[in-house]
Amino acid sequence: MNIYRKVGLSGLLGLGLMVSCDVMDTKPFETYSEELVWSSKEMVDAFVIQTYPNTLGYFSGGSASWESLTPNGAQCDQVQNRINSYATETGLDAYTDYGFGRFSVQRRCNMILEKVAESTVLTELQKKELIGEGYFLRGALYFDMTRKMGRFVPIDRVLSPDDSEAFKTPLTASVEESYQLVMSDLDKAVEGLPETSDEGRANKYAALALRSRAALQAYAYTKDGKYLEVAINSANEVINSGAYTLTDNYGGMFSSDQAPSDKEIILARYYLDKDASVGSFEEMILALPNLAGDDVALGSADGTSDPAIKILGGWAEYWPTQDLVDQYLVVDEKTGDAKTWYETSQYKENVEALPAENLSVGSIEKFKRFDGEIRNLPTANDLITGRTDYPLFKQVGKLKNNSNRTITDIMYNNRDKRMDATIIRDKSDFWGITMELNLGGNASQGVRTKEDGGWYTTVSGYYWRKNMVKGEPNVFVDTKINFHYVIARLGEMYMNLAEAYLLKGDVAKAVEMLNVTRMKHGGLPASKASTLDDAWTDYMRERRVEMAYENGDIYFSYLRWGKYGGACNYGRASGDVIKDLNSPVYKIGISSDRKSFCVGQLTLLNSWNRNFTTRRYLFPIPQGAIDKRAADGIVDKQNEGW
Repeated sequence: MNIYRKVGLSGLLGLGLMVSCDVMDTKPFETYSEELVWSSKEMVDAFVIQTYPNTLGYFSGGSASWESLTPNGAQCDQVQNRINSYATETGLDAYTDYGFGRFSVQRRCNMILEKVAESTVLTELQKKELIGEGYFLRGALYFDMTRKMGRFVPIDRVLSPDDSEAFKTPLTASVEESYQLVMSDLDKAVEGLPETSDEGRANKYAALALRSRAALQAYAYTKDGKYLEVAINSANEVINSGAYTLTDNYGGMFSSDQAPSDKEIILARYYLDKDASVGSFEEMILALPNLAGDDVALGSADGTSDPAIKILGGWAEYWPTQDLVDQYLVVDEKTGDAKTWYETSQYKENVEALPAENLSVGSIEKFKRFDGEIRNLPTANDLITGRTDYPLFKQVGKLKNNSNRTITDIMYNNRDKRMDATIIRDKSDFWGITMELNLGGNASQGVRTKEDGGWYTTVSGYYWRKNMVKGEPNVFVDTKINFHYVIARLGEMYMNLAEAYLLKGDVAKAVEMLNVTRMKHGGLPASKASTLDDAWTDYMRERRVEMAYENGDIYFSYLRWGKYGGACNYGRASGDVIKDLNSPVYKIGISSDRKSFCVGQLTLLNSWNRNFTTRRYLFPIPQGAIDKRAADGIVDKQNEGW
């Protein structure tokens, strides 16, 4: 089976597909012949396939930018002097548009539903499956608008210029109504879609997976218990089908070589190297460092560099954080228990804690580069924050005199296996390169012109690794690559079950579910949580590492957890400010000899300024759209707080 099969696509593109875009895309003056498009199964398939990018595109990509809205990630770039202004909320206002309307795409979905039903060239089975696919695409579109803005303008048929009343279709009245429409379409998709499909196209299990995800979000915003049953039943149906199994190679699931045959993947979006390059994907170009050999040599202690480093020519500005790294548990070398790294016996026996209040510029180390410049640990920027309600430094330490180990060894060995599949840390092997992120290392924050990094070099002490695809012979912006996004996979089904069971108060069943991925993908001993609060802690940790850097999953999970409140948000009330989205994130600095370190706030470019206000549980209905529709006599209500 060819995963990159594009049925009749070139023929359709050759017809110059074009749809006009009016207020509601109601003028169907296409430049191609409708009779030709719907004249054969091949041409219908081509039209359907061309609808995927504008629907499932909202569930594939943006991993780096979405993650930077959570404590898992950060955006910080000194080349253009910017951080994520949505994480600070300084870049959000009532006019922010997260995809209002999408009328042309709704029209395409409705055309599939209507034209397929009317077809005289398709068999009844083909009609059933294609109509199911149309409902899947429209349901996905409705779901994305609902999870972001809460309400949308539902157009459920192909409009013509004579449909004067339909032009004034109002927004859904509530989030509840929106999710009813989402679920209605996904229910029909489950009923109509086949159990198997070509890679890249939806089948019954893709619809079930999306329905499970949507049901959890729906429950968080409506508190309607029926959605918990939908989430559980949908996930269980995927699992019990036996069609999918958890992968033995977590990192490889996100690489182009393994992905087509990986039995964990339920639905993915694939790109061929003839159409895609490193610069096409933020997970590549905006996460890969730029490490020229001359810079690496000048930034080192002795003027040497690894020639292989020259293959990395990205424009990185997105970074994993120490907060994420802390979520990956370590197996204690004495007890075999899974613990946070600074609670293990190997850490306590080898590292001496130092008082953070005594730190000053370069007090841990003043490193002299080959070109004579000094790099300090900590830097001057490390000592400045506007968030004094959080510790400036969480941990500071050095090896004890009798230790023959290194900070890197103690901190990163025996970790959850998913850590090295998701991030690059000091001494990581990355495409045959040993990445040195300690002070003076070949990929360290100050190896180029800026002491604090951000010159396409790390600002946090880490780089992203997940979703990275090696180009040949190098990895520059125009390097052609095969690439894919995993949209739905079996691991998420276990996560959804764990969350739903916790919401029902079934601790034992929830822990059983979270342990499936924890043990299989993470290689960790099972969680022994026996109380609801402890189970929530272990589950949230598990989801943060299992689903890290996957198309915004963690951001939307945090919105749910804030809506639940209680143990999910530090004891706060339902719908309160989400503490973890309102807190500074942390970075790490390791000395050149790997004998000392500090974990402190990421403060560069005021990165400490992270804010979450309760209005952000929903993004605004863009005020520009409200005003434009008002001029046509349509009255829409803005979301609360905007």
